[in-house]
Amino acid sequence: MNKTLQENIKEITSLPGLAKVKEEIKLMVAYLENIKERKEMGLNQAPDISHHLIFTGNPGTGKTTVARILAKIFRELGIISGGKLIEITRSDLVVAEKGQTASKASDKFNSAINNVLFIDEAYTLINLQDPDDNGQEAIDELIKYMEDYRDRFIVIVAGYEKEMITFVNSNQGLKSRFKKNIVFENYNSLELYQIFYKFCKDNQYLIQEDANVVLKECCKRVIEITGIKYSNARDIRRFFESCIQFQAVRLAKLKNKNKIDLMMIKKSDLENAIKNFN
Repeated sequence: MNKTLQENIKEITSLPGLAKVKEEIKLMVAYLENIKERKEMGLNQAPDISHHLIFTGNPGTGKTTVARILAKIFRELGIISGGKLIEITRSDLVVAEKGQTASKASDKFNSAINNVLFIDEAYTLINLQDPDDNGQEAIDELIKYMEDYRDRFIVIVAGYEKEMITFVNSNQGLKSRFKKNIVFENYNSLELYQIFYKFCKDNQYLIQEDANVVLKECCKRVIEITGIKYSNARDIRRFFESCIQFQAVRLAKLKNKNKIDLMMIKKSDLENAIKNFN
């Protein structure tokens, strides 16, 4: 395993939570490395597996982040040469006029050759209530590219678990190509706490020591307040951004501010942010 590949894997393992996702990727990378080594030593290759993946889970569970790192891992393993993640949604593929979607989709898919195509909310391409929906043109074009460029084109489709199962099962061409589903579970309050700390580190903020207990309680409250609309890391980011806004209001009244003042998030900032969180 080369140094860059090790760094890519470390990048995934250092992400908060996602224990099952990390285990799935560990197994997948080990298998792909094994295939590569057997080929280099002139041995018969092990049974090939599809590189196309389904990512299922609620918003904010890290699906796009993991996909970006996986694109780099696929490059280091020699599966693709580019290693970029091309992110698209239905609006990037489907147009209202009949017969035009295939052309637009083809342009997008061409840009993903030798890279990884990531289709978020891919289930929106299928409308079972309207068999004439133009999303089917995009799906037909996608299957064609997966066949014609099978060694240079990796696709990851993502969305809610129930909807993605319906999506894949609705088309035999999709079902035969997407055989591995990686489930991204919701973050618990402790994992939100870890993500909040990562936001602080990445943006050069500090948490006052006596504010830690309050922060842990706030992470629980974020989940309770959002309820069925809970969006995981997206919600804790909103809370973090609210905290630093309240910190700014507090600091506006402080004269002779120093560097630590500008970095420190206090209990009052957390309390004000959670009180106004919705």
